Amino acid sequence: MRIGRNFIEDGILRALSRVQGRYYFAIFVLAAVTLSYQILITRFFSVMLYYHFAFAAISLAMLGLTRGAMEVYGKPARYAPERVSVEFARHASWFAISGVGAMIVFLCVPVAIPPNYVPAALALATFAFVMPFTESGVCITLLLTRVPYSGGWLYAADLSGAALGCLGVIFVLLVVDPVSATLWIGAFAAAAGWIVVRNNGDIPTLRLNAAVALTLAAAATVHTGLDVSGKSHLGVFWAKGAAQKGTLFERWNTYSRVRVTPMGETTPFGWGLAHTPQTKIDQNYLDIDADASTVITRYDGDPGKLSYLKDDVINAAYLVQPPEDVAVVGVGGGRDILSGLYFGASRIRGIEINPAIFEVLTDKFADFSGHLDRAPGVSLVNAEARSYINHSPDRYDLVQISLIDTWAATAAGGLTLTENRLYTVEAWDDFYRALKPGGLLSVSRWFEPDAHRGEFYRLVAIAAEALQRKGVPAAELPRHVVALNVGSIVTVITRPDAFTDAQWQDVRTRLQAQGFKILLGPDVAFDTVTSTLMSGKADAAFFASLPENIAPSTDDNPFFFYTARFGELVTRPSSALTNNNAAINMTLLLILVALCACGIYIAVPFIRLARQMPLSVLTPPVAYFSAIGMGFMLIEISQMQRLMVFLGHPVYGLSVVLFTILLFSGIGSATVGARTPRPGAVAARIAALLIALVAAGLLTPLLTTWARSEATDMRILLSVLLLAPPAFCMGMMFPLGLSIWRRHSELLPFFWSANGITSMFASVLGMALSIEFGIARTYALGACFYIVCAAMIVASRRAAGLRASDTAQRAALA
Repeated sequence: MRIGRNFIEDGILRALSRVQGRYYFAIFVLAAVTLSYQILITRFFSVMLYYHFAFAAISLAMLGLTRGAMEVYGKPARYAPERVSVEFARHASWFAISGVGAMIVFLCVPVAIPPNYVPAALALATFAFVMPFTESGVCITLLLTRVPYSGGWLYAADLSGAALGCLGVIFVLLVVDPVSATLWIGAFAAAAGWIVVRNNGDIPTLRLNAAVALTLAAAATVHTGLDVSGKSHLGVFWAKGAAQKGTLFERWNTYSRVRVTPMGETTPFGWGLAHTPQTKIDQNYLDIDADASTVITRYDGDPGKLSYLKDDVINAAYLVQPPEDVAVVGVGGGRDILSGLYFGASRIRGIEINPAIFEVLTDKFADFSGHLDRAPGVSLVNAEARSYINHSPDRYDLVQISLIDTWAATAAGGLTLTENRLYTVEAWDDFYRALKPGGLLSVSRWFEPDAHRGEFYRLVAIAAEALQRKGVPAAELPRHVVALNVGSIVTVITRPDAFTDAQWQDVRTRLQAQGFKILLGPDVAFDTVTSTLMSGKADAAFFASLPENIAPSTDDNPFFFYTARFGELVTRPSSALTNNNAAINMTLLLILVALCACGIYIAVPFIRLARQMPLSVLTPPVAYFSAIGMGFMLIEISQMQRLMVFLGHPVYGLSVVLFTILLFSGIGSATVGARTPRPGAVAARIAALLIALVAAGLLTPLLTTWARSEATDMRILLSVLLLAPPAFCMGMMFPLGLSIWRRHSELLPFFWSANGITSMFASVLGMALSIEFGIARTYALGACFYIVCAAMIVASRRAAGLRASDTAQRAALA
């Protein structure tokens, strides 16, 4: 009898394990394709709209996932536990269909919208891209809240799948175009649904998933073949209101879309030309995300044909003193390399971060550009400039940085905006250490005397701070800085060694003879702002008194491009409509939208539930899961921002930082068992989390400063070591909450939605806080939310104790 009973129980356990195995696989795949899809739409938004619209991608994803969770919460009969497999399969297929459909429509419709219709168009686009994430949200919520609780393993599979998705999309985009990748994503999602429902007996759903998976897989195969063979295929037809015609070359990766088109025989391109060239030259146009641009010049090896380059103010440093060794940061189409050749530099090191641009110059258009990588004295490297210079023993007479901004959102751009580690005080200190005695650092940026001075002021502020850190006395600062202007370009040239009076008079004569306007110099002042900056007396009160935030950007606050203050946008929102500050306006709008979403998806259901159950029972779990959403995202954002600056290359935001956080969070989640944890075990986990967060917060700035000159592999290792412990501990918190409050099984989808919508709010709030107050303070706030989690557990247990005591007293009286 016992043998038979054991046999039956073993059979039941084996059957359950098979079902659970399918669910683990399904949530793993769906999480992977969901995050991959989110990354792809950040790229589409950046290319076809403007880079700051890509910041909305994570908000769309979180909003959709929350809507899916509330769909499950609001329809308990439809999404009952016995219908999990059928509903998962149906919504997985609809994720595939709606995701591919939204992408195709977005590609084919001309994005040229009259200003009055922009809000309606954005609302329509929001609805279109929220739909796929809503379908995914239903699927994930079903498995996390409607399947018999088995500890943190399902949540671990969810996080691990997301980790694979963020890593896999990097390699996928190296092989196929983003349209093919989207089709493959849809095929895998539908296939995951088919696997879940294949033994359920629901033939219509099984056929739907099979048809969707096979159709999209076939379309993806054909489209991938067309892309690889170079034949016509579906792609970006309209970008930023202009038709994308005449493409000679196109390459995508996770942080840019590089495209080359012909210009033909035209007047030589220039940024700030003091004189109009009288010759014509054959050039190609290279753009990044259909916005930031440069040119590729046909070059036959004769520098004499490049005389127009001496009239460009970005090359003014060559007139200050002729350099022998030059480092060009951001090679682009090779124009600054040609400048070095024209002015007779002996050795030119070109450092280009983008492999697609590097491919353009050294392979696809190498013949056109004269094989600059083979020119005498020229060497090109595909690397991030600051990292390369830090660990290279080479020293230079000139480090040139000319208008390095791509206006292209990275795939992690929904989380990090556009930090640029080239324009910080610490970066300039690195560049100064790479200079020979008397060497120059030349940085060119945009400038309009009456409309856009913020970047110029901030360059001067960075220069003043960096030079003082080098030991330059405040009174001597004017002898180390020269600023020149032509048209809409300003070039700030700084030198750790002071100009003597004789040197400056010679330099001044040459610069004026060339037609460059001198804004700053040892005996030239521009205005009261720059005079205060160059006096070394600019303090916090001075910067706060100015209409723009021009305080020197640092590695803790590397947002060089954003000079608008969030507080001023409320009263003067038009101040953010120019230049990069439009991103600040978008962030403020997203914060307002997220607040409204929190009201709809948390406050309204909470008020309804408060009429049915005591606040002492309802408040702790809602606050707990909301605090997890806030804390996890603020920690993730701040560490991504800080370590992306440390690691340098944009791709590391996904391949190292986000992957490590998600993977180790998943591992931590798997350590939470299905049984209700003992109070001592809960206290130990929370204590470990808080210790890990404090340690990481203190060690990150110290180690990143100490190791900034280390090789890339060492910096990656240190980043993983900094991220893994807190990520492991943070991953425990969600399944820990499920185990503590699983008695409220009907409310679990609501708890999950509260976590999702607060994550959406934190994603945009974290960006705003980092810009306004710095990355370190954003991290500290994230850690504080986990203290709130601990407080909610204590409050819940205390309330439960009081209820038990009250029940016992009533029983005794009875």
